[in-house]
Amino acid sequence: MAVVPKVINGYGFGSTEFHVLRPKEGVEARYVYYYVSSQNFRGVAERYMTGAVGQKRVSTKYLKEQKIPLAPLAQQTRIVAEIEKQFSRLDEAVANLKRVKANLKRYKAAVLKAAVEGKLTEEWRTSNVGAGLKPAPTETGAELLQRILAERLEKWQGRGKYKEPVAPDTSGLPELPVGWVWASVLQACDTVVDCHNKTAPYTDGGIPLVRTSNIRDGKLLFNDIRYIDQPTYEFWSRRCPPQPGDVLFTREAPMGEAAIIPPDVKLCMGQRMMLMRPSCAILGPYLLMSLLSPVVKRWIDLIAVGSGVKHLRVGDVELLPIPLPPRAEQHQIVAEVERRLSVVTKAEAQVDANLRRAERLRQSILKQAFSGQLVPPDCCEGETA
Repeated sequence: MAVVPKVINGYGFGSTEFHVLRPKEGVEARYVYYYVSSQNFRGVAERYMTGAVGQKRVSTKYLKEQKIPLAPLAQQTRIVAEIEKQFSRLDEAVANLKRVKANLKRYKAAVLKAAVEGKLTEEWRTSNVGAGLKPAPTETGAELLQRILAERLEKWQGRGKYKEPVAPDTSGLPELPVGWVWASVLQACDTVVDCHNKTAPYTDGGIPLVRTSNIRDGKLLFNDIRYIDQPTYEFWSRRCPPQPGDVLFTREAPMGEAAIIPPDVKLCMGQRMMLMRPSCAILGPYLLMSLLSPVVKRWIDLIAVGSGVKHLRVGDVELLPIPLPPRAEQHQIVAEVERRLSVVTKAEAQVDANLRRAERLRQSILKQAFSGQLVPPDCCEGETA
């Protein structure tokens, strides 16, 4: 249930999902608006919602039966004025918090961009590879990739002729540092598989089914999770059962999100996503950072298809370009990124806590308003409508 903003300038709207409340004479419209925005009203209303999960609604009959604590008109006006004065201050604080959050997001993107372009480890390369101070890595990124591909061919036991993984199209991609090479997801991973593209039958408990909504900002979110039973898991995961260390990547709704399956977690992959199992050529955390970097995100935006909801085709995901440094440098990049982003994670958690606190304060203001504690009462007694 959402509260719609007040109608202004005489304009209205129409939908089966809206209820229109038109105050009688002597009732301040904004007073009614703030009351139905308060938890006093919403908390009770939510207990009487009808409809399927995800489509809950409040009936017109329920709304007609509800009572509003109605103060005299002059006091309504003063209550509204005090609410809006306090909300104005609160809105300014929330806007500042959101600006901080946006800046943290931009900083995170800048760190990932610098990481996959080699700028984050420039000094490390100078001290570990340059000037003859230390021996260069035994393998460049290109040599590492070729070795892994050769070993894959040697171990091939599949049917038919071995199909060499296709290299990515590097036209329009930035130049990489010496010793790095562009590799496609297919080249860098031992396994790349699409999901079973049907909705699995849910159960009340069992094995978690990860949907695209459970992957955000490089993390798996286990809130609002669905579950399946063992037979469904075996059928839905028959091509490649997900295991810890695999990277899950969303092709649609939203497009381009990714996360690593953490240790000791058994789960099933839902619709519109793909599984990537890193080879010895690439570290899982480094693959994840590359997929989430602005460099790869920009490429994703260029190749996305669809006139309405943009999505990625399976073949395009397989050919996503990944900048591949030597293994030693991958370890260094992962350490550097994690060190910087750990500070961002703490700051984001603090901002989110303050935003939640602001929402609680907003509801506290409304609670005081409609219990007669926000402004002194008029001499007249209040009424109930």
